[in-house]
Parts: sequence; structure tokens; C-alpha cells
Amino acid sequence: MKTKKFRPVILAGGSGKRLWPLSTDERPKQFISLFGDLSLFDLTLQRVNNRDLFEKPIVVTSEKYIKFVEDSLSKTGLEVEKVFLEPESKNTFAALALPVLTSNKAKNFERYIVMPSDHYIPLNKSFYEACSNVQNQFKKKALMLFGVKPTNPSTEYGYISTVPSNNNLKTISAFIEKPTLEKAKLLIKQPDTLWNSGIFCFDGKWLDKTVELRFPNMYSIMMDILSEENLEQLYFYPSKIKFSQLEEISFDKAFVETNKNNYVANLKAGWTDLGSWHSLVKLQKNPEHGLTLYTEGDYPRTEKPWGFFEVLLETEFSKVKILSINPNQMLSMQMHRHRSETWYITQGKATVTLGDRTVDLFPGESISIDVNEKHRVQNSGDEILEIIEVQTGSYFGEDDIIRFEDIYGRKDFH
Repeated sequence: MKTKKFRPVILAGGSGKRLWPLSTDERPKQFISLFGDLSLFDLTLQRVNNRDLFEKPIVVTSEKYIKFVEDSLSKTGLEVEKVFLEPESKNTFAALALPVLTSNKAKNFERYIVMPSDHYIPLNKSFYEACSNVQNQFKKKALMLFGVKPTNPSTEYGYISTVPSNNNLKTISAFIEKPTLEKAKLLIKQPDTLWNSGIFCFDGKWLDKTVELRFPNMYSIMMDILSEENLEQLYFYPSKIKFSQLEEISFDKAFVETNKNNYVANLKAGWTDLGSWHSLVKLQKNPEHGLTLYTEGDYPRTEKPWGFFEVLLETEFSKVKILSINPNQMLSMQMHRHRSETWYITQGKATVTLGDRTVDLFPGESISIDVNEKHRVQNSGDEILEIIEVQTGSYFGEDDIIRFEDIYGRKDFH
């Protein structure tokens, strides 16, 4: 019997808040040209352009992003099955379930693969192999997820614990929330633990019946939404009034983590969700990925006694810098009158003094500094400390630095 293809559901409605100010509500990270003239959404469309594995995809996005979607469809030349244009964000449960119920109502009981459009997967061939593994061992009454072997003790991802076996599709024993750094260090030592990539597959008919049984109120509202729509149209505009009645909840929380039959396939395709400045800068350091967020030398490097900084991005109300602090060096104890700051640690160990307290931060962790709050950072380690500094305020000049202590003897901002 011929194996059924997957119908991709591409989720493209998120705002990417953790990458502010690069990613904004007006233009979120999935639509930013990070790889030459290609965005993460463009790359996702290209990835599902495999007729051996996939049917034409369904795109789910916000009404306000329709122009970005149309530009990408024109650029990639990919035909889509349908574009769902949500009038407001209701999180991923509604974004995923509505397209499936629509397809089922048209009597097209299909197999689906759901994927966010803001993840980076450089090895498409390996991605296809993982999809084929799931396709060949497909479970009609279960969820099949894609997990990634952890490469570092990240606090940015949820984790999946599996039952040890030699199967390509392993049984999931538990889901673990985004952990503390200490717990993450323990998790990555466990051989049967994976990062949750947020990509998963299921049978449409099974999902339909399960949602009706477990979430009858949501199901009833969704079916009411579908009752008035022309399901044959390319663009689907749900009723704003009816859509507003849906509960705002993630599919992971509502459905995945409470589902009794969950399996996971290992995805060995270089996956990252690019969900933070830490992950973005980490990718930037490897030239083979072709990330063009910034190129070394785009902005003048400003040398400092403790190392240097470069400006990555500047807008009217924000500024992003990368700080490179040499071993055994520190910034002055200082404060700012016109701006607040957030420090994201991307490399090394940072010892941060904030007011009267001192805290050690590691890659993937961050700390916020208010206006008029005394602060300093020290690198007491043996490797270069790298920090992404996001400034927010009304003025970003270097003369908005009031120094209290400085080991280099500086009195002014120079």
C-alpha cells in the first residue's frame, strides 16, 4: 500500500518577542531576511517543497502579516493549499486545530506535520529522513514528535524523556519544562533525553475525534466558525466575533503534555529555534550557515580597556551592542540616566553586580538593569566573556555613563 504523504501546517503567527528589537510585532523574526534575501519563513516553504513526502502546505498566520506571506509565496513559487488569517492571536491550539477540522469537514482525512516557521533547520536531507521514519512507523492514534539531542545545557528549551529502545520512534515517558541551568546540566547527561523541537505529526481524523471528546467547548466554537465559511477559498478569514470566543492556550500545554500516547523521532538536522539573542549570535559565529544579520566590520569596533564593543542594531528607541570582555577584566561600576539595559550572556561566565547584590550568569541567561541602577560586570574566567546588550530608552550616547568605580582610572565616558 502506498504510504500517505503529510499535509504540512506551517505556523507563522508568532511575534518573536525574545528577539526584540530585531523582531517586532510589526515584522516578527520569521519574516526578517536573515540569510541574504531569505527569511526563516522562506526556508520553511522551501523545506516542504518535497512532493515525495508532502502535500501542499497550509499556512496559519495573522491578518497583519498577509503581505509578508504573499511576498514569500511569490519569491519561492510554492503553491499552498490554504492560508488561515487569524484576526487575533489565540496561541497554537486554535492555530493548529482549525485547519485540521476544516480539512476533515471537507472529508479529507489526512496525516499532518505541524511546524513553526521561525526555526532554523540547515540539513533538509536529514529532516526528510526523520519524516520518513515517522511516515513508515506512523501511529494512527498517537502524537509523534521530533526531538533533538542536546548539545549544551540549555534553559531555552523544553525536554523530552523517552523509554530506552532501539526503535526509530521511541515512546515518550515525560515532558520536562524549561529547566534551571543546574537541572539542564543533569538532563543532558541522560542518554534518553531530547530537546522538544515543537514539530509533530498526527492523523487528522484521530485529532478531530480527540478534540471533540476532550475539549467539547472549543470544538463547538470551531465547528460554528467553519459553518459560515466557504471552505474552498484560498484565504480563510474566520469570524472575528466567533474567533474571539476561543480559549487562548498552547497546543503543547492543552493537548500534547496530557496525551496518553506520545512518540518521538530523533531529528539530526542541525535544528535551532533561534528564539533568543544567545542562539542567534551562536549561529552567526559559524560562517557556513550564511547568517547575514550583521557582518564583522559593518559597524566600527570601539576598543575599550576591558575589550571592545560593536553596535549591531540601532533604532529610535533601542540599541543593540555586543560586548567582548577579556579574561580578568571588568567594566566600571556605573549607571545610566536615560536608558535601561538587558544583558544576554552568549559566552563565558559573567559576574554581575546589581545594586547591593552579585550574581553569576552563564550562556543563555540574562539580567535586566533599570534606569539609575548601579551595575557592573566582571569576567573572572579564562575565556572571553560575550554579552548582547539591549538598550531601551530615549538616549543612547556613550556620555550617558555615570562612573563610580573604575580600575582603569577613567573619570569621564571616554
